[in-house]
Amino acid sequence: MKSINQRLFHKGKSIVSIGSIFRFIIIIVAMCMFVLSSIAFFSTQTILFGNHFEFSPDGINFYIKQFARYNGLFAATITLIVAYYGIERLRAAERANIDKVRLDRYSDWKTITDARLDVVKDENPLFRREFITIRYQLFEDLYPAFSIENKKQLQTLFNKYFGTLIPAFESNNQKQQGIGGIYTSSDHSYFGQDFLFVFLGSLTGKKYDKADEDLLQMYNDNLPHDRIINSLSYQIALERYLKYKHKQ
Repeated sequence: MKSINQRLFHKGKSIVSIGSIFRFIIIIVAMCMFVLSSIAFFSTQTILFGNHFEFSPDGINFYIKQFARYNGLFAATITLIVAYYGIERLRAAERANIDKVRLDRYSDWKTITDARLDVVKDENPLFRREFITIRYQLFEDLYPAFSIENKKQLQTLFNKYFGTLIPAFESNNQKQQGIGGIYTSSDHSYFGQDFLFVFLGSLTGKKYDKADEDLLQMYNDNLPHDRIINSLSYQIALERYLKYKHKQ
């Protein structure tokens, strides 16, 4: 489905681009032809004003014949105007096709992200709400390839959508709250792996080799610097937390 949608998207873009070139040419030529046709019409009409017009079959036939020498010019002008409207209809049809492909692709991607969000929603409902809020904007940035080519692209997306929210995602995680916000090391996080599971897991395209490592590092770099890091305290708090969860 993905490859078919991408081919339709690129095909639609190329057709619209070609249509835009023809549209520009036709508009320019049609404007010139319209000006010439207007000059021919009004010049002929000015000459006819000097003649007595009879409202009869012969009079009307005579009137029409005066324009016959310009029939090629008038026909070409009308043809170009009709062609212009034909291209406009083609452009509208192609835009509708591209929009349909985009909406179908978003529906597919939304299903993928919903399935992953369902896994973490109980542990971190705030993340689910925030991700749904920015989901369509993120989709627009990822469409149509849904791939991460390099660290720069990943960093840009991370900073744009998640960077400032990482402390909130981390502190609203149930396990982090249950253990009292104590960390076993500076590389430890409570929600980092779940964040990768949802974000990188929803990318159906290609990801560069170290994308997982780089994203986890970006996540950890945005954690509060004054958090408690103590491996012994963490072990004690973890045992207490697990006992509490077991009793539940």
